[in-house]
Amino acid sequence: MILTALNNYYNRLVEQDVDDVPAYGFSQEQISFALIINTAGDLVDVISLMDTSGKKPRPRVMQVPQPPKRSSGISPCLFWDKTSYVLGLTASDTEKDVERAARAFDAFRKYHHELLTGTDDEGLRSLLAFLKKWNPDSDELIAKIPPEVRDSNVVFRLDGEQIFLHQRSAAVAVRAMQMGQDGEQQVTCLVTGELGAVAQLHPAIKNVNGAQSSGASLVSFNQNSFESYGKAQGQNAPVSSRASFGYGTALNYLLRREESNKHRLQIGDATVVFWAESNTNANSNVAESLFSILLQPPGPDDEAENALLHSTLTGVAKGRPLSDLNVELQSDTKIYVLGLAPNAARLSIRFWQVDSLESLPV
Repeated sequence: MILTALNNYYNRLVEQDVDDVPAYGFSQEQISFALIINTAGDLVDVISLMDTSGKKPRPRVMQVPQPPKRSSGISPCLFWDKTSYVLGLTASDTEKDVERAARAFDAFRKYHHELLTGTDDEGLRSLLAFLKKWNPDSDELIAKIPPEVRDSNVVFRLDGEQIFLHQRSAAVAVRAMQMGQDGEQQVTCLVTGELGAVAQLHPAIKNVNGAQSSGASLVSFNQNSFESYGKAQGQNAPVSSRASFGYGTALNYLLRREESNKHRLQIGDATVVFWAESNTNANSNVAESLFSILLQPPGPDDEAENALLHSTLTGVAKGRPLSDLNVELQSDTKIYVLGLAPNAARLSIRFWQVDSLESLPV
């Protein structure tokens, strides 16, 4: 039920066209630089994409094709990655890291060659030309890469254009084709009840206090003792790749560490998130705002929210219907509250509460 509720919430966020919520197959990643290439595949320039609005420059958050779930193996991203993959360059000069960067670049080049050979898009052909020409052992080419670029995430842009390579319609089409070519057997998804390819690995959930900074799994089967009937990994509890992406994206959105995020709070060792579900998006948003104030009372200087909190609690105490307080507050609106805590490489569910908006504040 938790995964179903989160997947439904993702669909609502997509419907509302929320900026921080990527489409299926994409994710929000921190990108630091762009490599500007020409149609011949030459590197023309390297430009910074760093956000300099704060005290310290920081990478720009950009929607790019979702990266693979990496452990210790080599697995390239599509149209972007760290410089070890894109250029075969790393800041480390140890023999082990240099050798790994060379293998990563080779994998990145082969990956895009397999996907893009035969394309008639100018930008994608330019990328193939660049990957064919680029040589991480060439001092002349390496000199074009400033030292601070190494080990950062980079994207591509065709010289003279404003959009990045992964934003071109042809690149988006390649990603869509890639997502639709999953060779896994179609099974009934436990979340949606629809046929779909099984997600072998579920998404990493980030920003749970005390958990691994790279993210931890809410669902995983990483030991033989967790498996049965000869099934491996996600096949033991089949969730489609699309539903897995949906619940993971929604949960990471709820957990984001931003001052503007009112869906998250800390209770002891549990990182708690909540959201609402009503008959309209407007009703859901109003319910979430009210519930946020109830869980996290405003400071003494926030007169507007304190007035709203006082009037709401006074009305509830007098038995008045919530719709009398705000026409968009529906008593039967569902409120979901999920408490998560770290457990090694996984997450533990501390509590899961589902009730109507009318019942929970009482």
